[in-house]
Amino acid sequence: MAVAAPERLLYKYSVSSGEFSKVGAETSRLKRALLSIGFPPDASRRALIVAYELAMNIVIHATQGTVSTFWKDGALEIVVTDSGPGIEDIEMAMTEGYSTAPAHVKEMGYGAGMGLPNAKACSDSMEISSQLGTGTHVVCHIFPGPQETSALPYFHSVKLETDRCQGCTNCIKSCPTEAIRVRDGKAFILEDRCIDCGECIRRCPNNAKVAVADGWDILDTFDYKIALVAPSFYGQFSDVPPAIAKAALCVDGGFDEVFDVAIAADLVTAAMREYVKARKSVRPLISTSCPAVLRFIQVEYPSLLKHLIPCEAPMEIAAWLAKDKAKVEHPERSPAAVFISPCPAKITAARQPVGRGRSNVDAAISMDQAYAWVKRHVSQVTAGAEFPESSGYGLGWGRSGGELMAIDLKGLAVDGIMHVASVFEEIEKGALSDVDFVEAQACSGGCVGGCLAVANPFVAKARLSDLAQANLEAPPNPVIRDISPDDPALWMSVEILPRPTFRLDEDAQEARSKLAELERVLKELPGLDCGSCGAPTCRAFAEDVVLGRGTLSDCMFKLRQRLETLAQEVKDLAGIRPPAMGGPTSKP
Repeated sequence: MAVAAPERLLYKYSVSSGEFSKVGAETSRLKRALLSIGFPPDASRRALIVAYELAMNIVIHATQGTVSTFWKDGALEIVVTDSGPGIEDIEMAMTEGYSTAPAHVKEMGYGAGMGLPNAKACSDSMEISSQLGTGTHVVCHIFPGPQETSALPYFHSVKLETDRCQGCTNCIKSCPTEAIRVRDGKAFILEDRCIDCGECIRRCPNNAKVAVADGWDILDTFDYKIALVAPSFYGQFSDVPPAIAKAALCVDGGFDEVFDVAIAADLVTAAMREYVKARKSVRPLISTSCPAVLRFIQVEYPSLLKHLIPCEAPMEIAAWLAKDKAKVEHPERSPAAVFISPCPAKITAARQPVGRGRSNVDAAISMDQAYAWVKRHVSQVTAGAEFPESSGYGLGWGRSGGELMAIDLKGLAVDGIMHVASVFEEIEKGALSDVDFVEAQACSGGCVGGCLAVANPFVAKARLSDLAQANLEAPPNPVIRDISPDDPALWMSVEILPRPTFRLDEDAQEARSKLAELERVLKELPGLDCGSCGAPTCRAFAEDVVLGRGTLSDCMFKLRQRLETLAQEVKDLAGIRPPAMGGPTSKP
């Protein structure tokens, strides 16, 4: 339960024995609260770990307890008090690996004896006192330290067609960053929070959310046109082999050449593998191949930026390789690289890349456009194209798990933006430190599940898996043979910074006041997260009220409450008779 008063109190909640899931939920809310007042991401993550570990000690060892966070003397103070058996030997309890957790708790994956040591390691100071038979009291302090954030406004490829919007609220629940609201029967997008993942496009029954890509006619503006074909494209066809699909892209005034992005994926695989092996201090390390995931981390999980492998995405490297190759083979021509995109996030990345100043990609067209072109012109193809091809490992990057299979390290693959969020929550809490590498894809199934793809993602994934398996023994393409994994062209040249999108106010003191007001408003709401107010959750709605994007009467339950009160007042008035009729002038 969140509490707003007194003023210096930021967030407070209670937990009881066995409430493991509540600890995770409350810790996530604490993180959001800290980010909303401008607390730096790294310091917020340390606070999250401290609160999580100490709260877990309550649910494992104690009867009940509270976690309170205060703003005090320029630092965050975390106070945790429990009612329980107390700690017999505090020095021993602070030893890594020492645990008195019961067997059934250890079987659940908790109680490894790292709670207090982790809390101390993440605190700038820690004081602990305990009395046997009574309970334990812990006070930790975390100083914010400096932070640098990105002020660059986002370009977005996801747009809202207002005329088509019916205000159905389907989109608000699917957005992973709570970037959509519905007011007055129409949706609108909070652009500072949108990561162009395309989930709203996928969910909208009225096609009111669209991805804005370059049209096919943009090819007419280029001298020598190179199609950058993502591996997922080949999974779209049941009856068109890759060589024929490439040839079809080049007939009737289409492209001049096709370059497989999978070739660059082979190169990126080698570069990332060496990077992970060379850096042991941070685990797990996270791939940056999915631009929606990259922006998701900037907005929602900025403390994980240090976990990113700063390698360029295969799309960027493919554009560089393809244009350099064309300059050698056709020096009289001016090459342009056009990416065939399965999702809006990669269209955005081509217009406004993260980690570099300017993209190597000159344009991006949607995959459904390219698919339609191939199907219309495939009958004109008499032989397959002889363009460079990749290995099966590079082709595998087009579906979930392919990147992990190629890099061949201890890791995990997660796809679907909400599943990605659940894994990132674990990493923020300090879990998964025994994992070297995480492949994270925003779309279910990987790139084959992009909202601009055509085929059923499960069918496309199976087709692509077959293609990859059939070419596993193929050697890397000669185009990349002489490129070293430490070549500067493979690595991002611009630091990736967090984007503070949830800050309630630029002034820290005012932000803390608004947070207190938010918690007060939240206590008045039913906590059903029904979405009828046009916000995805009651907490998001409380935020809207505090920021002036809504009023309490937008909540149907609060409105009904007001109407019931008004109806009762009218009923009471109806029972009052004027003095001339012998009745009282007011309700007795």
